Amino acid sequence: MKSWMMIAIISIFAVIGLVLIIVRPDTTDDDDAVKPNSFGADLAFQSTCAKISSQQAVEEFMKAKGFRTLDKVKAGTKLTPDFSWMKADVVGIDDAHRQMEFKVFADDTETYKVSLTSEPPTQHSKDLEDALLGFTEKTLGCKNKEVSHLDNPAGAKDLYDKSFSVTEAWFQQAAGVPAAATAPAASTK
Repeated sequence: MKSWMMIAIISIFAVIGLVLIIVRPDTTDDDDAVKPNSFGADLAFQSTCAKISSQQAVEEFMKAKGFRTLDKVKAGTKLTPDFSWMKADVVGIDDAHRQMEFKVFADDTETYKVSLTSEPPTQHSKDLEDALLGFTEKTLGCKNKEVSHLDNPAGAKDLYDKSFSVTEAWFQQAAGVPAAATAPAASTK
């Protein structure tokens, strides 16, 4: 009798466990309420070139597409952090709060790391993405590889806005505009 009782108890717990596994209650938040802890570029790729062109062509392309540009390497010690250790780092921002970037690291002087990021939720611009891929191949004479597209959820907007404000601050630093300081505490008499 004792062994029958033990088998019944074990069977009951096994059935309860199996039911909980199959009908597991969902304890996660709604997808819209979950805030991601990172975001990525709408379009990112590497562009390998026989020789890295002057940054002038990159800046002209960005300007033609409506971006304000900043050569972070030329800005050097005006920026925090200092980007002068890189071979090239040109960033552009536009009125739609998109960022475009061309980077060449000092240890790989034949490859541009290129990215285009829009404000979340991602709004891909097929025309701009195609123009960017075409520019690196046709104008710069490079071969594109490792092309990736990413969609960021609306919840990544706060993170993106912080990143965008850092980029805007670089533009101000490069122009010699002092960083915003906190207002001194009001004195009481």
